[in-house]
Amino acid sequence: MTIVKPIMTFALAGLLLAAGALPALAASAISVPTTHTAPPVDPRADDANFQPAAVAQLGWNSTQSRDADEQTVARVTTDGTYLYVRFDAAQQERINSASVTDGKSDGDLVWIDLQPGGTSATSYRFAATPDGSSGATASAGTAPSFQASGATYDGGYTVTMKIPIAGLQGAQSGSWSAQFGRSVKASGQQFVWSHDGNVADSGTMTMTTSVGLTP
Repeated sequence: MTIVKPIMTFALAGLLLAAGALPALAASAISVPTTHTAPPVDPRADDANFQPAAVAQLGWNSTQSRDADEQTVARVTTDGTYLYVRFDAAQQERINSASVTDGKSDGDLVWIDLQPGGTSATSYRFAATPDGSSGATASAGTAPSFQASGATYDGGYTVTMKIPIAGLQGAQSGSWSAQFGRSVKASGQQFVWSHDGNVADSGTMTMTTSVGLTP
């Protein structure tokens, strides 16, 4: 999935594209497929086994307001009970893992921000480091416990998450606000999925199945 900068309306974008002035623009949005077989949460498993999945590219460096220079791919799917997320991060800098506190870390970190119940509802962050250290926060109440695992390799790392949907206030089928992010300790950079070309803005993650069943 290619993420580009949503800086004008779709109608205007279409006119400019027809005139050959600009490439097609797309909103930061994904539709999460439903799986009847839970994907492997082993970060050492081949990413081809994490299917079906929506794919989000973290292609924007929000620290320096330019395209990211290292690839980060987030894959997400659901079985209606859990949200399964896999991050594959290419990294040439030294990989650093540290504890996670309040959704932040002094090491490398990946995270997903979710707001299932609308703009005024509770928001959540689920974050993990390359070695699987993890933590979750909520803007109100308590974030549910979730499973995270991590594995490093030459040139990057993989993190997987298994998030219980029943613990998310307002979780139901339909559109959720969502953001995928990554921070690189060595360079101080932050990469995100959804953006307006300048700063990080939440995108839309559509859940197409009944969700929130008790695990």
